[in-house]
Amino acid sequence: MLLIFHNIKNFLLENTNKILGIILSVFCLLKIYDLWQYWFSLQHEIQNKSSHGWLIVQDEISQNMFDYPSQRILNSIVQISYIVIVSSLLLLAKKPKRRYAKSIPTIISLLGSFLPSLLIVSSESESFSLTSALLLFLGVTISLMGLLSLRKSFSITPEVRGLVVSGLYSFIRHPMYLGSFVAAAGVVISSPSIFSLVIYLLWLVIQVWRSRLEEQLIIKEYPEYEKYRKKTSAFLPIPKL
Repeated sequence: MLLIFHNIKNFLLENTNKILGIILSVFCLLKIYDLWQYWFSLQHEIQNKSSHGWLIVQDEISQNMFDYPSQRILNSIVQISYIVIVSSLLLLAKKPKRRYAKSIPTIISLLGSFLPSLLIVSSESESFSLTSALLLFLGVTISLMGLLSLRKSFSITPEVRGLVVSGLYSFIRHPMYLGSFVAAAGVVISSPSIFSLVIYLLWLVIQVWRSRLEEQLIIKEYPEYEKYRKKTSAFLPIPKL
């Protein structure tokens, strides 16, 4: 029994990113289906209202252009695009050169990746303020640029697939974390509460811990990373002296 448990554990640790890629692909299909249903219902509602006069519908559309329906569609498109890129990279990623044998780093990474979901679930706001929307857009943009710099070296759990110090990584060691910090701050601001603030601060601590676990692993595979680490900041694009 212990041998079976050990084999299952090793299989999960070795294939965590592939499994997450499959799960995210399924989730992406569900998001596309949900968006299609919402778009269909929205069109049906507009058609019903058009029978009462096109000018009324046109006026409502102009007033709600930046309100909840438009934001939901835009947010869904951004989320789907991001998930497509992430799941594709996880499924097509290079074979790791080094990984942790223990499960704690993997658990920390999973918490760092999915804990922000609690911020979205706990949000009571259906529409974002201009500040929140700008933070979300900026955060997602930074994360996407970091993701495109990593490409097939990307992974969710701490794994060394290659050394990337170009693109955004020439200015900052963890641009994707910076992007997620900014985007999550936009969600917190949209619906501030003690719960969301505690979750956000706890998540920041976990992400800092996660980044250190990743860097320890990279240094073991690429000793020259230590020199790069001394010249660049972890989360802010501020050059070190």
